[in-house]
Amino acid sequence: MRLVLILLVAVGAWFLPPAPRPVQATSAPQAVGPCATAPTFPGRIEQVVLTTPGAYGNLQYRRTPLGPKTIAITIDDGPDPRGSQAVMAILESRCLRGTFFYVGQYAALRPDIVRDAVRRGHNVGSHSWSHPTRLAGWGRETAQAEIRRGFLAVENAAPGQVEPFFRFPGLGDSPGLRNWLSEEGIAVVGAEGGTDDWRGIGAEAITRRTLANMAESDGGVLIIHETHPAMIAALPGLLDELNRRGFRFVQITAGDAARRDAQAKPQTLLRAGLKTE
Repeated sequence: MRLVLILLVAVGAWFLPPAPRPVQATSAPQAVGPCATAPTFPGRIEQVVLTTPGAYGNLQYRRTPLGPKTIAITIDDGPDPRGSQAVMAILESRCLRGTFFYVGQYAALRPDIVRDAVRRGHNVGSHSWSHPTRLAGWGRETAQAEIRRGFLAVENAAPGQVEPFFRFPGLGDSPGLRNWLSEEGIAVVGAEGGTDDWRGIGAEAITRRTLANMAESDGGVLIIHETHPAMIAALPGLLDELNRRGFRFVQITAGDAARRDAQAKPQTLLRAGLKTE
């Protein structure tokens, strides 16, 4: 499974970036009661601050520093009118929060969903403007414009609230684009594992493969896609089973200081108030 996912990555992804600075420590977790709507889950999700810039996810880069049997749920390819709302409701019913990597052209069409996600405590990053899976093969200026436009669309929807996080479509990066993002204070977020939902498999197969992938990777950043109905159908039972098997859930963030730092960079990928074309 891990080999199949890695084969989706452009050739440039094999060149590892410099090791990121150590992850910023979060405050010591305080004791919390159980989730009111799902008592086997904690009543509050812990946030883990990832140092920016950096590149995370050991399908390509170095392992995301989350700790053993710890999962950060990330959601790609929205905002989708039905998918986003369904995923948020499922997570929130277990007192969980995720990080949505939104496609800019869809965020421009449904900025209300982006704002709603932030209002409800989820984090949002960028997944490019139009989700080109061969972005790494584009010319430098064209590829940068694609990435910049995606960030601006998400930022216009939720000014000042966007994480300095970028996920390459199909995980297909290049050293040049990755280095440029690093110069702009943006962290590239890959994954430790996926759900295989993009293969068009059913809910039972998604659950089975995800459990195997998370067991193999001992947790980490998990990618799901909100645009696949089978993924939505699988998600409640999948979360419950991961929880039963002793996995804990966290939410990744860069923190306010890193967001302000990225906003001050020359190309200003997180600049609020600009309009997409």
